[in-house]
Amino acid sequence: MMGRGTTAVTDRRRVLLTAVGVTIGLHLALLSAQAFAAVLTGSVAIAANALHMGVDTAVHLVALGGVWLATRPADPRHPYGYERYEALASLLIGMLLLVAMGVIVSSALPRLADPKPGAATGVGLAIMAVSAVSTGGLALYLRRKARQTQSRVLGSEAIHAAADALISVGVLGAVGVAAAGFPRLDPIMALGVAGVVAWRGWLVARRAADVLTDAAAVDTDAIRTAALAVPGVRDCHAVRSRGEAGHVRVDLHVHVAPELTIIEAHEIARGVESAIRRLDFGIAEVLVHLGAAAPRSQVERS
Repeated sequence: MMGRGTTAVTDRRRVLLTAVGVTIGLHLALLSAQAFAAVLTGSVAIAANALHMGVDTAVHLVALGGVWLATRPADPRHPYGYERYEALASLLIGMLLLVAMGVIVSSALPRLADPKPGAATGVGLAIMAVSAVSTGGLALYLRRKARQTQSRVLGSEAIHAAADALISVGVLGAVGVAAAGFPRLDPIMALGVAGVVAWRGWLVARRAADVLTDAAAVDTDAIRTAALAVPGVRDCHAVRSRGEAGHVRVDLHVHVAPELTIIEAHEIARGVESAIRRLDFGIAEVLVHLGAAAPRSQVERS
């Protein structure tokens, strides 16, 4: 019979894989449409956006593999689970985005030095308008799924999709203005796309690095306050946390009265664990180390 924990992992995996699959399908469609629009208009900005969309498609395939690995249940080889594969996938995503930025810049600079007028065909502009609306809707969908699953990868993808929608709006305006007699605006917009791509790559890579290097995941003061509020806890220290949203692991040292029995002390430890989990920090595991506090008479004499 499947336990609740296993069922939750399976449900989360299904939601994550479905969300990434939807994203890949939409990006493939938009990639084809924007490549066609780039040919029609001769716009380097649309071409840059199409390249960006192509890299995003590769990024989503990496994310799909990361999610598939990250949602596997723990086993003897990986007793803490596979959650860090999701952070590793995010790190690869950041690196791919930085590479895409370099390609876009190298394509836009020659056109900036020698601008060429483009043709703002109705079909090309309509494709960019549809791209803006589609990616905006995708951002809302991914944000909802990221909150549901507390997934760092889907959270990153929601930010990406929102930025894609804004970029598409900017490219749409730039192509129209460039065709009206300001051709240099087209490569300038392409460089703007490169800047957004670079910023996104850095942001995603930095967040992933925090997880992989065990940066503090939650507010340790809030953890300590919650623990000290539990009846029977005399002191709390050495609070540590690591992981990502939905998979945060916390450990801390709690002191209780030395005259308590083992059963009484462990009841207090369970109370501490429950209090910390109620903080809604996406905590998956709490490890409480019990210790005996100094007798009150000794504390008073000191």
